[in-house]
Amino acid sequence: MRTRFLSHLLALTALMALAGCASQPAQMPKTVSHVDLDRYMGTWHVIANIPNFLEKGKVATADEYHRRKDGDIAITYHFRKGFDRAPDAWHGKGWLPDPKDAAHWKVRIIWPFVSDYLILALDPQYRYVMVGVPDRDLLWIMARDTTMPDDVYQQYVDQARAQGFPVDQLKRVPQTAAQVGQPGYQ
Repeated sequence: MRTRFLSHLLALTALMALAGCASQPAQMPKTVSHVDLDRYMGTWHVIANIPNFLEKGKVATADEYHRRKDGDIAITYHFRKGFDRAPDAWHGKGWLPDPKDAAHWKVRIIWPFVSDYLILALDPQYRYVMVGVPDRDLLWIMARDTTMPDDVYQQYVDQARAQGFPVDQLKRVPQTAAQVGQPGYQ
């Protein structure tokens, strides 16, 4: 009798878990319609992000992208643990799951972890970009220079908000020592 009860309970629990999985996932954030991947390559300074445990407390951060001979993308994440510390870097790679869609990448900075990389907004002159992930937990606003005009920054924040990103968690990344400790900065 007890065995039968436990097997029914286990079956009911499994059914409830499957019912939870059957619910519709949140819609994927909308990416830009076109990215010229060769033009996108180069250095992008992180102006602001939703800090994650790997990036928290880092300063002077930038992502550098280069095409590899095999078609994938070499990624170098440049950072400092303080302006009084030596520059450091992590190396990873990116690739396009669909070669026809350069606005959606897969990236691996730390093996074996793979993440999506969605280009959500991109300036026509390739000066500014906003990148996020499908679950909207992470977001980066980046620029070719270490600064971004406030009005452009606000436009990107507004676009992120419209896509459901928690923009109240966005923090600017210090690119100069004078920015450390300033309001809105990490």
